[in-house]
Amino acid sequence: MTEWDPARSYSDELVALSNMYEGLTRYNAETGRTEGVLATRWTSSGDRRTWTFTLRDNVRFHSGRPLTAEAVKASIERTMKLKASASYVWDPVKKITPVGTRQVRFELSRPAPLDIVASAAYAAYIYEVSDDAEDYRATSRGTGPYTVASWNPGSENELELTAFKDYWGGWKGNRYKKVIFQAVPQSSTAAQLMSSGAGHYSGGLPPQLLDTLRGRPNLAVRERPSWQTLIGLLNTEKKPLDDVRVRQAVADALDYREIVTASRGALVASDGVIPEGMLGHTTALALPGDRDRARQLLKEAGYGPGSGRTINLEMTYPAGDDTIRMTGDLMKAQLRPFGINLRVVGLEWSSAQWPRAKKKDRDERQDIFVMWWWPDDPEPLSYFRNVFRTEKEISYNLAYYSNPRLDRLIDRVGAQTATDPGGAVRTYRTMQEILIRDAPVLFLGTNTYQRVLSSDVRGFVDNPAYANVVFVHDLTHR
Repeated sequence: MTEWDPARSYSDELVALSNMYEGLTRYNAETGRTEGVLATRWTSSGDRRTWTFTLRDNVRFHSGRPLTAEAVKASIERTMKLKASASYVWDPVKKITPVGTRQVRFELSRPAPLDIVASAAYAAYIYEVSDDAEDYRATSRGTGPYTVASWNPGSENELELTAFKDYWGGWKGNRYKKVIFQAVPQSSTAAQLMSSGAGHYSGGLPPQLLDTLRGRPNLAVRERPSWQTLIGLLNTEKKPLDDVRVRQAVADALDYREIVTASRGALVASDGVIPEGMLGHTTALALPGDRDRARQLLKEAGYGPGSGRTINLEMTYPAGDDTIRMTGDLMKAQLRPFGINLRVVGLEWSSAQWPRAKKKDRDERQDIFVMWWWPDDPEPLSYFRNVFRTEKEISYNLAYYSNPRLDRLIDRVGAQTATDPGGAVRTYRTMQEILIRDAPVLFLGTNTYQRVLSSDVRGFVDNPAYANVVFVHDLTHR
């Protein structure tokens, strides 16, 4: 748990907060449609600039207070005011007006698919507003099925949730009344917990351990493609990667098929920035991977075998991620014949990798920053807006990349998605073609969710719109 405030949360605590807080809607990745959660229905004007949401009856916050239109207005306006997390998803909202106690009207400055915005994984929670920051710490101010029972940072059983008895969804059937999030640093320990029956769910086990659990009568292995992409951001401000030819050469020199094969199912090949299942996905991009072209580009830039000039690069990644560590080792071997020496360094994300990437002295930053990225809401805009749009203050554009034309397309495509989806698809293709040409990013693969569940668990659905979230109230057990 790195952030308890539902308006500020922007990291892995998503898996817990999504069981304590709810939004107006939720996106169903199987059907490609939004479904009601705290809202039961919604309408929009023909120009998609006015939206009205009708709230569910008999919903209470964990404090016991009823959910009202005023509470929804206060929650979203606070999130917008804080400008943290993915609050930008609400940027089109100009005015929020309660219509009685059960309806909320949104007036927008530009067209937007507000039902999708309201289903965002981050910054779309409806919560009880407080002016005291401590009121959000180690507690819950939401409407969700679970509240906080205990939080022990740094311990094995870090967080325990317990059932909210007045939850509007009820507790009929064999639903789980308690949720314990266990921090298990060693993958082998997690595998032992699952095989012994002590664990009910585990995600992210390396393939070699996953294979040992397949076929066991007390376990089920579930796999499906995700929307989490593994990207390597190339430092466009630091020599020699400030030369676009060198960046293109690095991208072309990698054997992506070998990386995917070596992952043993943990990765599938990326088709570009946008994964399959999202608006704008295409298999028609001319992706890098031409090793002969890599040699020619390096020669033009004055590098490569026979030039007498070796390229030394450092790549950082979140420590403890077996898939990325394996990928880094392969990248090192693949780049060596091109006269590129790659040093691969695992760093703890929040205390080392990300802070180092934001250092003011550009020479202290990494050459290649590898991380997973997934969307804030079920649209591809956050891949581009957060990672590739020009930044004044460093946040997630850790390629330090700027292209004014791409910025203009990023600023336009959100409204276009609401009014002209076909045009938005074409715009997203152009945006990806710009990135391929400018080469600030390596498309290293798309994560395949590989989960191990107890065979007692019923009703589990892996929804890629909510990365790694288990909506526990949806589950039952034997």
